[in-house]
Amino acid sequence: MPRTRGQVLLQPTIAIVLSSFLISVGDYIKQLNLEAGSANAGKDGKSSGRFSLTELTKALKMPPVDMFLYFLSEERDLFVNQLGANDSVKRVSLFVEVLKSLCQLELGGFDEEFLSAFSRESVLLDKIRNLLMAKASAGKCDADSALILSHIKWLLLRAHKFGVLGQQGYKLVELYKKLPHSIKSDLADGLEAFTGINLLNVKGQIYPTLDKFLGKEEAQELTAQEPPLCDKVVQYINRQRHLLSEDFSAPLIEFVQQLRAGKDLQELEQQHLLWSSAYLTLNSQFAEAQRHSLVFLKVKSNEGSKKDNRNSLDKIKSGALLCFTTSLVFDDLILASVGYTEPEKLKEGCLSVQIVKQFNIGNIYDRPLFVFQTPVFFEPYLRVHNYLSTCSTEQFPMRRYLVDGEFEIRPPAYIKPGVKLSLNGKPFTLDKPPENMPFNESQRTAFKETLSREFSIIQGPPGTGKTHLSVGLVNSLIQNAKVLGTGPIIVLTYTNDSLDKFLVKVSQYTKEILRFGSQTRDPQIAKFNARTMINPDLVPPRLKRVWWLVNCEYKEKFQYLQGLYSNFDGSEDSYQKTLLAQEQLHQVAERIDTLRMVFQFFLARDKDLLAMTTTCAARLNFLFRLLQSKCVVFEEAAEIQEAHILACLTPHTEHVILVGDHKQLQPFTGSSQVPQISLFERLIVAGMPFSLLNLQYRMRPCISELLVPSIYDELLCSESVKEYEDIRLMEKNLFFVQHNQPEKRSSDMSFENPYEAGVLAKFVDFLIKRAKYQHSDIVILSPYNAQIECIKKSLDRKYRSSVQVASVDSFQGLEANIVLLSLVRSNPSGQIGFLRLPNRVCVALSRARWALYVIGNLEMLQKSCPKLWSPIAKHLEENDSIGEAFPTAFNVC
Repeated sequence: MPRTRGQVLLQPTIAIVLSSFLISVGDYIKQLNLEAGSANAGKDGKSSGRFSLTELTKALKMPPVDMFLYFLSEERDLFVNQLGANDSVKRVSLFVEVLKSLCQLELGGFDEEFLSAFSRESVLLDKIRNLLMAKASAGKCDADSALILSHIKWLLLRAHKFGVLGQQGYKLVELYKKLPHSIKSDLADGLEAFTGINLLNVKGQIYPTLDKFLGKEEAQELTAQEPPLCDKVVQYINRQRHLLSEDFSAPLIEFVQQLRAGKDLQELEQQHLLWSSAYLTLNSQFAEAQRHSLVFLKVKSNEGSKKDNRNSLDKIKSGALLCFTTSLVFDDLILASVGYTEPEKLKEGCLSVQIVKQFNIGNIYDRPLFVFQTPVFFEPYLRVHNYLSTCSTEQFPMRRYLVDGEFEIRPPAYIKPGVKLSLNGKPFTLDKPPENMPFNESQRTAFKETLSREFSIIQGPPGTGKTHLSVGLVNSLIQNAKVLGTGPIIVLTYTNDSLDKFLVKVSQYTKEILRFGSQTRDPQIAKFNARTMINPDLVPPRLKRVWWLVNCEYKEKFQYLQGLYSNFDGSEDSYQKTLLAQEQLHQVAERIDTLRMVFQFFLARDKDLLAMTTTCAARLNFLFRLLQSKCVVFEEAAEIQEAHILACLTPHTEHVILVGDHKQLQPFTGSSQVPQISLFERLIVAGMPFSLLNLQYRMRPCISELLVPSIYDELLCSESVKEYEDIRLMEKNLFFVQHNQPEKRSSDMSFENPYEAGVLAKFVDFLIKRAKYQHSDIVILSPYNAQIECIKKSLDRKYRSSVQVASVDSFQGLEANIVLLSLVRSNPSGQIGFLRLPNRVCVALSRARWALYVIGNLEMLQKSCPKLWSPIAKHLEENDSIGEAFPTAFNVC
């Protein structure tokens, strides 16, 4: 990394977080001599810039993060002149151990740099060659030499995986393979991976290419086979990576084919799914600008639509991927990620972007371009794909359950047999959990089983207290954290709403909480937002220096790339130089992202609990490796894709807790062709032991009975739900209005049913005006977005902002006192779409506490999907709960 000096650069996505403690350049220059004396310490370091034996030994005693900062912030380069031909075995051993320790951190952006440098360490590799030949000749290997050779083999494997291993390294691999059986043993493990050419350097393969857009890569992807000796873990990771890539790319390719065919282009522009008059522009003051203000997307428009275009740019999220081309024939392609944009720039119609790839195009600036956003949000896919592309397989977490399919579950390693724990000051053991826990019998059993299983699954049907149990488990683990040595507990949820709901409850037991991701609006937990909890004293000076150096490197490489753009002459040589410079700049940007995580590490390491959504976790997964947290809790686990769960596990993970219900919503996927099965469901179906909660506290019994046996075999009711008062001025608390009024297809290919919208609008008016219910008591749900808009338009103006109208999917995990459900589908062909899926029907029917009122074409539903809807209809008939109008006391609906 160049040791240049310049202005401190900040990416404002974290500038808000860091600005309060990043020092001025003037003050910073004074710190550049930080521990300068150490640069000359040691008898073998003064003149050569080498680290002494004492320094190497001392560094290995540091925590891994501190060791990383120590070597990166020094003036001396760890990869220059550190070994000589006559150096001792001890020095070689220490140096190799340092290299492995740094690479084991798996630092995004730095990892490849370290491994490339290792591959060029000719003196080291020569010494290893001589050592291998000597031990092969002797037919035996002492413990010290075996340890060195083991570390080197690991580094060779990593370098090979990144595609940076050179000829000298591959010659060493051949020597490893020729070791006599008497000393080969563990040194031979993993060598079969060197036959896996298909596994090399797959990190950036999730980025779409021109060939992908044109459909030319599909056959290649499908015919790629695993090497014959490929490890089961490698096969598993590659399958997850492939599923992830397909899930992202399938809807994108479908959209591109629509563009190439010229279908509905004007409509796509009106919906701001496509811009035909966009261009990329370079900040003319880029030499002085901050990193987020270097390249902008602008959209040309006439005066009448300027504000409209500006508002549409506002809606593009940071982390999205934009695709640019000069023609919808797609002769060329530019890919750019969206970053933080200053409000003033957004007002000017500028969106900050960072170019990540370009194909068949030289100069990218100030030329008319088509631009569109990928149909699914890109950043989580990118982060998880990067993890799956680079993670080591030697200590793959929870392998016996995830890969090998073993279901004999061990206890968590950090909970020793017979260990004495406490809860609220009262001691307990796993054999005899505390009696004073506010749990029912099934929850108490699940509590005991969860603490006894290192991989624990808890299934909770609607209203059975999943969050209540999770909070109790987390509280117990936090109270015993010092005894168990867990480190911060990681809690992940699928949605921000459920995250806030969880934190409100757990905050009763601890205030040492850090919430990452979107700023919560809940005043009870806003104080836990990471952006509000800055402490300058937590950030070590060495980290500030490394941050400064890497940002200077970014500016230098950016300026170099702009020179290539300016002097682009259309030749192949000029084009290749531009591509290489762009790739190098992208790698430095990745290093900056990694350093952000290191900043977060110093903020998070002393907390009891870290909480975020899985989308945020995809960005922060590196933080989990730094923290070495032992326990990870996944709320709403049945909605999380398997690959996203993998990205949150590390070799330090000793306890995984999955809480959810696979009978409710499944993971969202961008492509209907990709299997929608979660790890949660896969393991339960395969036969893994799990805990089942069976007593629900939400729904009136007549409502919960709709779910049995169509969806659940059994669902018991708490006494509390049997005591709900009847709905005022209504003859029934559960009712289905049957009709055959036709649905309509909306412009966005969704469905609406104006008849249902009108009926529900009148019913809302009745419940509020006549029955005197609060606006907040009522929620209207529908499976279709078009119907949601139709219902909002049908409501009286005074109700539109106060009565919640939401999609069924968005209301997963939530509840309401009175739910009005519009099913929409009604057509002669019997097409019922979402209503054929038990998971969505389960969510739709299980949100109500006091009353559920449904409107739809039940006769058609029964004919189209009798297995699901006939038992539901039978229950409604037995309770005399089907009719042509809602049974009000005034017969107005």
